[in-house]
Amino acid sequence: MVDRLKIQSIYTDGACSGNPGPGGWGTVVYFADGSVHEMGGAKAHTTNNQMEMQAAIAALQFLKDTGYTDSIELYTDSEYVKNGITQWIHGWKKKGWKTSTGKAVLNPDLWQQMDALNSPNVQWRYVRGHTGNVGNERCDAIARAFSIGKMPNLKQLSLP
Repeated sequence: MVDRLKIQSIYTDGACSGNPGPGGWGTVVYFADGSVHEMGGAKAHTTNNQMEMQAAIAALQFLKDTGYTDSIELYTDSEYVKNGITQWIHGWKKKGWKTSTGKAVLNPDLWQQMDALNSPNVQWRYVRGHTGNVGNERCDAIARAFSIGKMPNLKQLSLP
């Protein structure tokens, strides 16, 4: 467990070069002591929404892997992700992963993974993208770099 480090906030973002096309995601964990842990990845053929979701999944997996159980704020610039995980998912599950119009939910595998990792300790927050928010801008830079085949220099902590 990351008992010596209190998480201040987590930011997530996804990017796609073409939609669909090559994509990337970025997740940045900010700790109260000023330290930072950055993660990211790429996928050869994907969509922007899938990369937004992958970034959020990575954040939730990080919390699970480190045993972190305090309340945290997780920021996304994707209303699709925020509304999906906090509002729409309840109805989708009741309707067998169908939308209110009876169509199949897109990306059910990612939604199910996110739902399994989600916790009441996570406070989902929307942040408008590309407005100078440092956390959002850094996630965007990581995601965009991965989406065009570059490996950004990630700050990483040695965590258990």
